[in-house]
Amino acid sequence: MATMSTVMLTGDRKIELRDRPEPARRGDQVIVDIDLCGICGSDLHSPELPQVYRGGFVLGHEPAGVISWVGDDVAGWTPGQRVAINPNGNVDGTCEYCLAGRPNFCRQATMETALGLQMDGGLAPRMAAFPGSLRAVPDQMSRFATAWVEPTATALRAVRLAGDLSGARVLVTGGGPIGQLAARLSRVQGAGELTLVEPAEDRRTVGLRSGADASVTPDEARRNVGDLRADVVIEASGSAAALELAVDALEPGGVLVVVGAGAAGGLDPTSVLLKELVVRGSFVYTDEFDDAVALLARGTVAVDDLTSDVTPLQDALSAFESLRSGSAMKVLIDPRA
Repeated sequence: MATMSTVMLTGDRKIELRDRPEPARRGDQVIVDIDLCGICGSDLHSPELPQVYRGGFVLGHEPAGVISWVGDDVAGWTPGQRVAINPNGNVDGTCEYCLAGRPNFCRQATMETALGLQMDGGLAPRMAAFPGSLRAVPDQMSRFATAWVEPTATALRAVRLAGDLSGARVLVTGGGPIGQLAARLSRVQGAGELTLVEPAEDRRTVGLRSGADASVTPDEARRNVGDLRADVVIEASGSAAALELAVDALEPGGVLVVVGAGAAGGLDPTSVLLKELVVRGSFVYTDEFDDAVALLARGTVAVDDLTSDVTPLQDALSAFESLRSGSAMKVLIDPRA
């Protein structure tokens, strides 16, 4: 049986380069030759997240590529088509959440067959995908933009859950890829004063390019929390301290959207009560995936400058370390380099 090099979360919960059999050709799936696949921040912590990362599978839930083979039971797709892949796209269409228009809570799609989490993902030369996960991309869409669809969809949902941002004072905590995208999308949605909080100097600098009027350290934000006066906070760091800052900075009636997962704590229920704050979680996406394709294809949101490096698959473990250290913003893996 032919094998290929992959980045796996092993059964004993270690991230390793491993040879893996080529994906099986099932009649209800297609095979996609991977062009680029991003490493997500959650991938870095996948060994500690057994709730969603099952283990024993190839990582990579931000893939883009070209269809190379189509199963006999699949209609509407042909070899040679460029696609972005929605890792949570294999919805059953019949559960209570799908019927209610909330497919991001479909258990089959998000907790049983999510690509790169519970089934083999895109940190490999080839992957199998169900047709519901495929999204065609326009010919003019760059390969970088195509590889950024999944994180853009994640950030877009968080921004939309914040409500009408026209003229709003927006605080974004966390200057990683999702935080930077949230800042850029907030500007697209008409945000007024925009502040980014991020400990890493390089990422604070990028925050100014992302449209922030001010890009400050957590210590600076804490010392001047009375001056922040946010109407909306988008929390993208997963930090308990950031949640505490968000609650303190929000004006009465303000909205907190949590899109970064992390340690518990930081959310003071008394402050939430006294300020009548609205707290919303943002979990994956629904229509935002398709809308992200359109936004990126039009160039409404820039992402090329957020790409730190394109790295061969054999160097992926070094890329994981550079992301853990904060020395890189986003690394895309090119399995064919």
